[in-house]
Parts: sequence; C-alpha cells; structure tokens
Amino acid sequence: MKEKKLKLLVLPAVANIEQVAKKFPFAVELTEGAFKDLEFIFQNEHLAILHKGVDLKDFSFVWLSSSWTSRDLAYAIKLYLKDSGTPCTYVEKGTSKVTDHMIFALNSIDVPDTLFMGNKDLQKNLFQIEEVCGYPLVIKDTKGSRGAHSVLVNTKEELLEEMKKLPKYKKYLLQRYVPNDYDWGIMVVNGKVVSGEKSYPSEGEFRNNTCNGAEEVFIDPVNIPTKIKQMALKTSKAIGLEWSRSDIIIDKKTKKPYLMEINRFPGLSSKTTEVDGAYEFLSSQIKCLVK
Repeated sequence: MKEKKLKLLVLPAVANIEQVAKKFPFAVELTEGAFKDLEFIFQNEHLAILHKGVDLKDFSFVWLSSSWTSRDLAYAIKLYLKDSGTPCTYVEKGTSKVTDHMIFALNSIDVPDTLFMGNKDLQKNLFQIEEVCGYPLVIKDTKGSRGAHSVLVNTKEELLEEMKKLPKYKKYLLQRYVPNDYDWGIMVVNGKVVSGEKSYPSEGEFRNNTCNGAEEVFIDPVNIPTKIKQMALKTSKAIGLEWSRSDIIIDKKTKKPYLMEINRFPGLSSKTTEVDGAYEFLSSQIKCLVK
C-alpha cells in the first residue's frame, strides 16, 4: 500500500482539507466530495453509488460526515461501503437536536432551558413557554446548522410574529437566551481535546458562528479551563463520536457553562490546531491501510 496512492474521498469536503492531506508521509489522492454529485443506482440486481462517475467502493477510504439534512444519505452510503468492505468513518442513523438534547439530559450535561413543541401548539402554550424559557429566548430549527433559522425574540409579541415567518414544514426548539460575550468551540478527537477557540460575535449579532461574522481566537488546549474540556469530552462520549466540536457558552452573569450543541461536521480554519486535529483523526482511521 505504501507504494500506491491512498485514494481518499472526503464527503462532504470542508475548506482547508487539502492542508490535512498534505501532512501524510505518503501520497494521497484527495477527492473533495459533495452530496450533490452523487448518483444512487438501484437497477435489478445492480447497486452502485457513484461520485462524479467513480464508484465509492473504488476509494481506499471515505471520510464520511453529514449535516442534519444529509444524514439519511450518509447512512445509506455507510451501508453500501460496509457491504463492499470499503473502510469509512462512523455515521449515525437519523437524529436531530431533539434527540441530542435527550442524550444531554440523560447524561446530566447542562444546556439552557429548552422546550420542544409543534408549531400549532404555540399560542395555546404561551404560559408554558414563558415558564420554561422566559424572554428573551431563541428559536432554533431542530435540524438547522450555522445559525440558519435561529431567531432571538424579546417578547411574546415578537415570538408570535417571528413564528409566522418561519417555514411551516420545519420543527423548532425554543431555548432560554444565555447572555454571553463569546462561546467556546472545543474539538475532540478519539477522546482527547485537540483544539479550542473562542468565538466573539460581531456587533449586533447574537449568534457566535463565524459564518455570521464572529471572530475566532484560538487557545492552546493546555490553557482551556478544565471544566470546559471535561464538558466537551463528556458530550462526545455521550453521543458516541470520535470526531466532533462542542459549542459551549458561558453565562456572563453567573459564569456557568452551557452546552449549546455538538457539531459532527466542524469546519477547519486554515493553519490552525483544527487542521492538526483533523489530521490526527484521519490518520488514526486509516493507519491500518498503510502498514
């Protein structure tokens, strides 16, 4: 295997993945994949999944990730690769932020006060919303990512108005807003914290996502507070992930940390410890292929 190129498909690819591939001491033929470029063929007794015309079982290894909306595709690919004997990363069955919150609660991981209910129950349950979440609160898509369909509301009137605007085919969590100056993004690989950053929101923005203008400040893992690292480690173990990033917010009044979510498909900021962490994860996955 050492004399051959390792054919690696990263599906879907993230920015700066080529920096990870270049770290390997052997040749890697990198394919940066996208779900939109897949073909699933079910014809008589013929079964195939192609990426731009290449059968997925022809790759040496597939680093397979997914967002909430593509988890069904990722799991179908996992089944196909398992049948063909092509190694790939772990993929969960269907999940959402509701199932994650259930796991967090069962494992005593602190999250902001949260309520889930159908849209049609909103008006007749305003009292319960105010009892559980209060105002201000945040509306979150149960399968949203990168802050999409997340809205901060300050009053009952704003809540009712905003819910009218949101897509009716989606489901939403209501969550107590935690006042904060930043949040932690803690990357965990194989049960170890390998990278950490503070994300400071842009002026006038309540979301701490970099795609919404937040500023990233990377911190040496040695200097990350122990409580924050322990929360991230506990979360990744509870969900059963070997590769993840936990987003943890600090209440600026009480200083108490809360887990906001766990990301199965974290981005990689160029030339940072996130790239190093991705390499550590990927090399641990494919080491048996290059012996």
